[in-house]
Amino acid sequence: MSEPFAPLHAGPRIVPVHPHEGMTPRTAELWEFFSKELRWGTGIVARLTFDFMISAQQFSRGRPILDAGAGHQRFRPFFDECVYLSQEHPAGIAFKNMQGIDYDLVSPLDERIPLKDDAIACVINTSVLEHVRRPEAFLAEAHRVLQPGGRIYIQVPFAYCEHEQPYDFQRPTRYGLEAWLRDAGFPKVSVLPSSGAIYGASWYLTHALAKELGDRGITAERETLTDIVKRTLTALRTLTDDYIDVATVMPVGWTAVAEKAGQLGECPDWDRPRWLDEIRD
Repeated sequence: MSEPFAPLHAGPRIVPVHPHEGMTPRTAELWEFFSKELRWGTGIVARLTFDFMISAQQFSRGRPILDAGAGHQRFRPFFDECVYLSQEHPAGIAFKNMQGIDYDLVSPLDERIPLKDDAIACVINTSVLEHVRRPEAFLAEAHRVLQPGGRIYIQVPFAYCEHEQPYDFQRPTRYGLEAWLRDAGFPKVSVLPSSGAIYGASWYLTHALAKELGDRGITAERETLTDIVKRTLTALRTLTDDYIDVATVMPVGWTAVAEKAGQLGECPDWDRPRWLDEIRD
C-alpha cells in the first residue's frame, strides 16, 4: 500500500513547526517579515501559514515558481532563491489600483496561462481561488504548465465573509477542493484545515456584530458587546492555540498541496531573461 501524500502534515492533529530555535538566519528573517511586516501575528493560523510558505519555498528552491494571482506580491521574499514569476488578472489590477506593480504575466487566471506545457516547477495560489470565476479551468491550466513532479500550493478561505465584491465567487469544502484538483489531473492531493473551528466561527461572529448593530445605529451597546466578544474570542483562541484537529468542519480556510505525476528533473542554472522568452506561449 502506497504512503499517503502528506507534504505538510500527517496524523489527526496539526502542530506548527515554526518558529523554532533551530531556524536558519534566513528563515528567522522571513518569520520576522511575515509575523510583523505582513501583520500575521504569532497565533496558530499564522504559524501554520508560515509552515505552508516554507514548504513551498523548500520545494521550489532554485526552480521556477509562478505566483498566480500575485496581487501585491507580498510573499515574494520567500522565493528569492527561485525563479519567481508573477501573474495577475487585468481586472484585479484595475480593481485594487495595482497599475504600478510589474507582473511577468497579465492575463485571466481561468483562461490560458501564457506559458508552454511543462514550463515551471511550482504554482502558488494564496487567497485567490475564491475570486476565480472558473476554478476548474485555472487548475487544469496550472496542471498543464507544471513540470512532471511539480506542485501547486493553494490557500483558500472557507468560513469567511464575502469580500472584494463583486469578485467573490465560491467557498469550496475540502471535498470540493480535492475533487477540483483530481479532475484537473493531479493524482496526489492533500487538503488540510488552516485553522480550528473557533477561529473560523469567530470571523462570522465579529463581522455579524459590527454589521447588524452598525446598520441599526446601535453604537453604545455595540461597543460594549464588541469588547466582550473580543475578550471572549481572545481567551478561546489562547486555549486552542496548540494544535488544529484535522477533522474540523469549520476552519477559516484550507491549505492544499497537489503534485503532478512524474519525477521532477534536475535543477538547471537559469538565465532568467532567456528562459522567460523560451517558455512564454
